[in-house]
Amino acid sequence: MRNFVWEERCFRFTDQSYGSVGLKVTTVLLWVSLLALVLLTSGTGFAASLGMVMDNKSFELRVFNADTDVVVTSLKTTTSQLSGDCALSADESVGFSSHADNHISVYDLAMPVATAEVDTTSIEISNAGVDMSLSPDGSLLVSAGAGIVYEPLSIIDTVTKTEVAVAAPFLNHTSAEFCDDGTLLVTTTYGDSFAKPFDNAIYDARLNLVGELQLGGNRLSSGAQPNNGSCAPGSRAGVLLDREAGLTSFTLPGLEQADFAKLRGKTAVAAVFNYVGDRLYVRTTETVEAFDFNPLNGAMRRDWVRTVAYSSEYFGIDQIALHPDTGKLYVDGGQEMLILDTETGIQNASINGGDTTGICFANRAPRTPIKDLVFNAP
Repeated sequence: MRNFVWEERCFRFTDQSYGSVGLKVTTVLLWVSLLALVLLTSGTGFAASLGMVMDNKSFELRVFNADTDVVVTSLKTTTSQLSGDCALSADESVGFSSHADNHISVYDLAMPVATAEVDTTSIEISNAGVDMSLSPDGSLLVSAGAGIVYEPLSIIDTVTKTEVAVAAPFLNHTSAEFCDDGTLLVTTTYGDSFAKPFDNAIYDARLNLVGELQLGGNRLSSGAQPNNGSCAPGSRAGVLLDREAGLTSFTLPGLEQADFAKLRGKTAVAAVFNYVGDRLYVRTTETVEAFDFNPLNGAMRRDWVRTVAYSSEYFGIDQIALHPDTGKLYVDGGQEMLILDTETGIQNASINGGDTTGICFANRAPRTPIKDLVFNAP
């Protein structure tokens, strides 16, 4: 493994006896309560105050205060094969969830979700609907059908709440993930033909304003079945996760292989970068593993490994997420969602629930430009 250091590490993340006094106290308490609701639900004034998590046991979407880690409300979704992924708009006013039933649910979170009925819309789509990814500007949502053959990618307009396009560049699509420059990373097992060996690769693509997809012409394979992909802030590098415990990093544009690590768990399920891009956290079926990562050239160095409860290897679902402000790490922990310290992997807290699948926060741009990171290689 390469030996490297960064010179600069940014972000590591009715009794009348009281008279008027009683009235004043009541008024103050009322205003405090109202302010608490505003702090809890405002996405524009207090960014990243909300998080969402899908529960595959109760089939509920839980909305929680991401600063206090207290569940605000639990919303019944649907009883289907799977409670899948979730996504949250940048201003935290709209949430999305998938359910493997050819529908995407949309939740209006603009009103105080703890006190108001949440308006829910159902969007019919052309695949099962498992993995999801929001475009950087939030205008489009891409859904993949969990590797099922002959199911196209579904492209949804988040304003009109309709499917506006479908795309089938391959026979199946195991995941779809946006980079912050608009590059769409798509993984496939079969590729475009049954007549040749498994493709097992990740490809780059882009969507135009109306959702039409065009492949970028670049391909990368680790040789094993791909389970997911993730792009580092800055869109200069990313990782491919496979079902033989392989973690392959690459550079962009071009999808050139940069580095490789054999993970301790059996399957690489999902990954998340911090908001600078110099730390990478991977959820496998049995572990959470942390790496130092260079977002310019894809070099990786293992830091810590923590053994956790078994997590199923769902295609594309992001079963790990990072709090945009505090840097707390949230991960599926079997019958609860674990909250881990990013520097040590030690569990600090948890949120009770069933079988956690998708975990999500609002999409945010990197805090520090990548050009401010200096890389030294001996």
